[in-house]
Amino acid sequence: MTAMIPVVDGHNDLAWARREHHRYEVAGLDASCPDLHTDLPRLVAGGVGGQFWSVWVDPVLQGAEQVTATLEQIDFVHRLVQEYPERLRFARTADDVRAAIAEGRIASLIGVEGGDQLNGSLAVLRQFARLGARYVTLTWSRTTDWADSATDEARHGGLTDFGREVVREMNRIGVVVDLAHVAPSTMRDALAVSTRPVMVSHSCARALCDHPRNVPDDVLRAIGDGGGVVMVAFVPSFLSQERAEWVRGGQHGEAPPVGIADVADHVEHVRDVAGIHAVGLGADYDGTDSMPSGLGDVSRYQDLLDELRIRGWSEHELLALAHENVLRVLEASDPDHLAFLNGSAPSPRPAALTPAVDVAAREAPDGPDAPRVLVVVNAKESAPRRLGRWLEEQDIVVEPVLGTDGLPDSLDGYAGLVMLGGGLMPDDDARAPWLAQERALAREAIDADLPTLGICLGGQILAHVAGGEVRAAFGPKERGATLISTSDDGRRDSVIGGLGAAAPMIENHQDMITALPPDAVLLGSSDAIVIQAFRLGERVYGLQFHPEVCADDLLRWKEPTTAAPGDRPVAELVEEARSVDEENTRASRALVSGFADHVRTFARERAAG
Repeated sequence: MTAMIPVVDGHNDLAWARREHHRYEVAGLDASCPDLHTDLPRLVAGGVGGQFWSVWVDPVLQGAEQVTATLEQIDFVHRLVQEYPERLRFARTADDVRAAIAEGRIASLIGVEGGDQLNGSLAVLRQFARLGARYVTLTWSRTTDWADSATDEARHGGLTDFGREVVREMNRIGVVVDLAHVAPSTMRDALAVSTRPVMVSHSCARALCDHPRNVPDDVLRAIGDGGGVVMVAFVPSFLSQERAEWVRGGQHGEAPPVGIADVADHVEHVRDVAGIHAVGLGADYDGTDSMPSGLGDVSRYQDLLDELRIRGWSEHELLALAHENVLRVLEASDPDHLAFLNGSAPSPRPAALTPAVDVAAREAPDGPDAPRVLVVVNAKESAPRRLGRWLEEQDIVVEPVLGTDGLPDSLDGYAGLVMLGGGLMPDDDARAPWLAQERALAREAIDADLPTLGICLGGQILAHVAGGEVRAAFGPKERGATLISTSDDGRRDSVIGGLGAAAPMIENHQDMITALPPDAVLLGSSDAIVIQAFRLGERVYGLQFHPEVCADDLLRWKEPTTAAPGDRPVAELVEEARSVDEENTRASRALVSGFADHVRTFARERAAG
């Protein structure tokens, strides 16, 4: 029997999975956990000698919430190790990992999966490092203020100046730069700045599967030349072109098969392009629902190594793949990390000490000419995210108000109004007594032709107030990515025209507007629902879809409590939406830009008298 080779895996999302389904409980992981890919018995069976536990945060949380949730994730990892000291050992350095393996324990390391979790502060980065974080993924699935993501709109052409400072500070304190999830331009910029080897914690080869999460050959070569490591993921849509196209096409019919051989193909491609010293394994267990046949959980790593033996890999090469390469990369930054911890590291650059929040700027008045937009939030979890950010980027002041906290008496002083969804009907006053005032604000906006976006519930309120008809649970259950086609009027409209002839948008409702108000103009429809977008006057818009929402927001959707015909699993909806996320973001941003133009025009007209 071939001796088991210890595997040091680059990425496992157990921490978030335990948050979502087990309230962060660590007890019970020493027994079978069939709802997870990961438990201690299967880690042992798979020969796992070390694991980078990913600490990831759902982007529905923003700003300081991201920092808080990251600390909760790090706390989970520390509590996990403390719960099972005979099985696990906390590790910071390559020597720690080797010692754990020699003791028969699993080395537990931490990787932070997303630069947004720093909240723009390199002091936060340093604190994460002090708590044990040894890599940071520069972005997750969304472009940040300082780095472009592979699966979102590119805004910077790679890294901004601040993004380069992030890389420099990571080098100084011994935190490895992780290029999973980032755009190729960000990869190239980071490689140009970093003075230490980088890693890619969980991606595959773009040449074999044209998925935006995969790494192009020129970057593979550059990582290999710089002594880095690319850790191959087991995510089926990263491995197989047919599977990726099936996901992009809506996942109709049987999924194209993906197996161990597909993973081995990517491992060999990385080896051939970057070098045997530059390939590793970062499966992404418990971070994706589906795994290749034969690699269904963490117990199966040795089966992959057996497949490579059959292909002629030597034991020396398998050792390099399984753990020696990633430990070499970690070890290259270990002296920096230990020096940072003991206070002997070089002083940080001034840019690394700049506060993330400029108090003087925050306390300064917005200025007499800054247009203000009131955003009515009907459910706390539906607070503005990218819509608010896009408006702020156009120098518009966004003022969210939660309905339960009370709405303004009027729209005096505002140059725009946004009304968001909230799982209510327009006249659901028993559950939401503030709706009476929201209807009054909607009426005021219509009468003044104030630039207004009514989204989902907000669109229904506009239709209701203006004399249209809205019915509860009447329409088809459209959930996920829906193609919105624009009418002739829609294509000519300065807001809805941002969708072009058609664009995929996110929606989730059965309530629907069944009759337009008498003076409304129909701007957009879908195959199942005629009234998807309309306009009242020149500047008041009602939408049944959600330009506010992108695919990753769907991760917080719950499965229907009562199954109904046509229901589809949330995971399927997420994958479908991700396949059109770039087009969705482009169209949504264009729509919001058109609305911002209306807001500025209204503000100028009002100032001119």
